[in-house]
Amino acid sequence: MTDSTPRFTTPFGSMNTVQFAFIAASVLALLTAPFWSAMLPSHLALMQALTIACIWAIFAMGWDIQSGYTGYISFGHSVLSGAAGYTTAMLIYNVDPNMSLWITIPLSIIVTVLIGLVIALPSLRLRGPYFSLITFAAVLVFYRMLRPLSEYTGGETGISRNIYTYGSDTTILGFELFYYEVRYYIALVPMLLVALGLLYISRSNNGMVFKAIRENESAVEAAGLDATKFKIWSFAVSSVPMGIGGVLLVHRFGSVDPELFVIVDNSIEMIAMAVLGGIGSILGPIAGAFFFIVANDYLLPGFGNVLPIIDFGTTTRYAVLWTLVLLVLVFARDGLGRKLWNWLGRLGGDDR
Repeated sequence: MTDSTPRFTTPFGSMNTVQFAFIAASVLALLTAPFWSAMLPSHLALMQALTIACIWAIFAMGWDIQSGYTGYISFGHSVLSGAAGYTTAMLIYNVDPNMSLWITIPLSIIVTVLIGLVIALPSLRLRGPYFSLITFAAVLVFYRMLRPLSEYTGGETGISRNIYTYGSDTTILGFELFYYEVRYYIALVPMLLVALGLLYISRSNNGMVFKAIRENESAVEAAGLDATKFKIWSFAVSSVPMGIGGVLLVHRFGSVDPELFVIVDNSIEMIAMAVLGGIGSILGPIAGAFFFIVANDYLLPGFGNVLPIIDFGTTTRYAVLWTLVLLVLVFARDGLGRKLWNWLGRLGGDDR
């Protein structure tokens, strides 16, 4: 970086003018999405895609602060989102259908953290592929336990009772919005708060130790630090956004089932989003989640309308997206988001 390059130093990191302008423009675009998206085709479909993208961005960031920063790749984070979703649904289904959000949301997040610790305490004492195998097995155990407990969990079909309890107020800051636009803001605000919180943690001393574990765990222990304690702490921190995302998802769909919340495919999609945006960066997984969801739910179906000779059904869309993930892994392992960030840095005068 040249000495004359103006930079902004924030609690969340240092950036030059171009990077700061990009972040500000991105946040502004997200905050005003219901307004500018109305000028685009299929406004409703786009808003629904953006809402789901916010929730999956929370999942991807939650996975990243643990796996991306410590290097311990988890295939079990779908258990955490499932724990939150099922806790909310089971409280409403089995205890009180009118139970307040102020009770179900904190309880769901607490249960998620406790289950995260149950997974982390034995698994993070291991290294290498054994940790990943245990997290993978955790998904299978959680999935299989839903059927014997079907009286409470709904078994394979899940709980389909309407869990949507946000209320009917569609006015925000004096603007009258449609219900799907209100749902978007209900997902967007937690996503931005989670991003700020995780960025702060990632740049704290704890975040530095997480990265050091990824780079050289033996050196961390040689420095007198208990690496296992920090790995468990990273998993506990990771569980909080997973709980928040799980709660948002169950309220978004008004139901919960194993396919939507628990199966290991969900964990792999979180990893794919982090890979697309850039593992170990927090902001990268946000970009990856928005790219993945908007492409799958809005852009590719739109191409199907322009090119009707190509069937852009679910199978084709996933084939396209996973091919892109493979290409990123081969040719841009740092992720597309990180490459964009570095390019903006050079554009702003950084010597990198």
